[in-house]
Amino acid sequence: MNTSDWLPGACHPEKGRSIYKIEFPDGYGKMTVYSVLPGIQLIFNDFHTHYGFQEEHPHPGYIEINHCLRGRYECTMPDGRHIYLGTQDFSVSDMGVPNRASSFVMGEYVGLSLVIHTETASQSINAFLEEEIGCIETFEQLLWEENVMILRANPKIQHIVSELYDAPASGQKGYYKLKTLELLCFLIFQCQQRKPVHPYYCRKDSSRMEAIQRKMTENLRNHYCLSDLAEEYGISLTTLKKRFFQVYGETPYQYLKRRRLEEAALLLQTTEMGIGQIAEAVGYQNPSKFSAAFAEYYGVPPREYKKGVLLDG
Repeated sequence: MNTSDWLPGACHPEKGRSIYKIEFPDGYGKMTVYSVLPGIQLIFNDFHTHYGFQEEHPHPGYIEINHCLRGRYECTMPDGRHIYLGTQDFSVSDMGVPNRASSFVMGEYVGLSLVIHTETASQSINAFLEEEIGCIETFEQLLWEENVMILRANPKIQHIVSELYDAPASGQKGYYKLKTLELLCFLIFQCQQRKPVHPYYCRKDSSRMEAIQRKMTENLRNHYCLSDLAEEYGISLTTLKKRFFQVYGETPYQYLKRRRLEEAALLLQTTEMGIGQIAEAVGYQNPSKFSAAFAEYYGVPPREYKKGVLLDG
């Protein structure tokens, strides 16, 4: 997300916490920042706006890990890549290469970030664990070419990160420290064991693909034929599929399905709508097919997902 021109030295070393409120033309954002270890800051993000951050300043030597609890974050990198973070997704990015523009496309975004100064954090983690695990170096190697990587929804990660959102009132500082280290070690293990999903991009025709993506998702109830969209935007169907994949890293069908399920998760979290109503709202005519698709992506059926949200609340 790279929201932190203020981050170096943001937390008072004794208080350990700072709260920042950011005003936007259509809403606000709140960032609660904890210093958990030298070189590592834990940030809880709560944004109620469609606007994002524009033309951010680079912070060489820092990386940022983001987790999206609900909502959706999208950004454009300097080289034209389109990056998005949906519900339960993780990203790891190089803050030395900041976003060109970003937005919270659903008007709401809740999640957390870890901002890490690689050199300082490496020393802190090694000292705390009393062994060298090469955690920060692994991230740097993974980010060497792409500058950002995405780890899509993973139930094992959710189990760890959910405990960060529900920290006890007593002993909170130590709890955040332990859970942050657990999360970092787990992410390192995941990165070392399997290849992460890197975004794709193509500078040519990227604006046309953005227009097609907006038309597809402005009303999720609508169903568009790709051949009709290709004709409307003056390109062949083959070119549309190829360019869309290059810009967004997914086929149009995969992208639209993900957007529908992310919107459904948000509605389950924030409304009293029934499963059938939500299915219809996001473009599924058959509630059973919606429930099956939701369970395949999030690991639990919609009713169980909503029940978990209510229990957490």
